[in-house]
Amino acid sequence: MTGNTPTHDNRIARRSVLASIGLGTAALAGCTSDSSSDPENNSTDSGLASGESDVFLDVAMEEDELEIEIADDASVEFINLVDPNGELYDQQRLESSETRTSFEILGRSDDFVTGDYELVALNGDEQIDTATATLEAECRITDVLWAAENPDMEWDTDLPHWDEYAAVVIENTGTIPSLLTELEWAGAPVARLQSKESQSYYHEKRLPPGETTVYSAGSVYATNDAVHSLDCNVLETEPMTVTAVVRVGPDPSYTQQITYDGDQSCELSIEDSSDELIAGGGEN
Repeated sequence: MTGNTPTHDNRIARRSVLASIGLGTAALAGCTSDSSSDPENNSTDSGLASGESDVFLDVAMEEDELEIEIADDASVEFINLVDPNGELYDQQRLESSETRTSFEILGRSDDFVTGDYELVALNGDEQIDTATATLEAECRITDVLWAAENPDMEWDTDLPHWDEYAAVVIENTGTIPSLLTELEWAGAPVARLQSKESQSYYHEKRLPPGETTVYSAGSVYATNDAVHSLDCNVLETEPMTVTAVVRVGPDPSYTQQITYDGDQSCELSIEDSSDELIAGGGEN
């Protein structure tokens, strides 16, 4: 075995070892029974895992990677990261005296399953300690704001139609970041103007835990262009639903009721809004 990439035979051998390891709860749990270490010095403070461990001192998400710190006196050769399905997600090898390593979480091309991940510290084939880290991204859209009604926000006012843009407020209540790739606007004024069911704008926006405001990449509330004008006489109060397509976790959506009025020029007013998560959507 060389570097960080296990061979096929060794991967099978490791999985046979891991088969006897049950996935735990969302807490970090030390499995070494003969430790005399001070528990106050052996607890993680990252929020991804908590509790006492003789080996794993800290588990934290840094950018796109899961950073692991182990105790100086721990005899650890490998750390396995096992996904919620009990499959080996990745393995890192620690050289002598190394106490830190990391696992790439968001930058990989394969799908990422959220849930409780098991960290397994090994010395050869001997299991030294385990810990469980909850890796979840739960995004919801809490508001959709129209530039014309919120001119004091951070709009690019050098654009000719900036007041037709929208801002989407997305809250990630999970423990790890997600990545926004697309905002799809079904029933938006700009989609109706183009006789389409929806209009999509593509993004690459990181959504860390907390609240993030994403500004639209196009004129969501446009009612006319160089060629067409929207006929508001045939419209009343119509729904507009924005769906955020994300890389990790379910895709959230948000519906806004828009009233169309006016004869020669179309006048819009926003009536009410609601948010929801599309069940199963966007789960990676």
